[in-house]
Amino acid sequence: MGNIIVNNLGKKYKRYPNQWARFAEWLTCGRYNTYEERWALRAVSFEVQTGESVGIVSINGAGKSTLLKILAGTTQPNEGGV
Repeated sequence: MGNIIVNNLGKKYKRYPNQWARFAEWLTCGRYNTYEERWALRAVSFEVQTGESVGIVSINGAGKSTLLKILAGTTQPNEGGV
């Protein structure tokens, strides 16, 4: 297994004001949208060499789980790459 290189990684999500707003967007094929874009990660870059260990420590809501999901391949970033 090689190095892990993360370059300018970013992930955003849509935040809807209520449960019906998402349905309204879907029903109108995107013409009606009231969501707010929220960045979980923005401009994250680092490199981990083979044999190194890394710890991710931060406050709640900082994007730790989102970063791990991207590294695992279960979600895709909106910008940058791994």
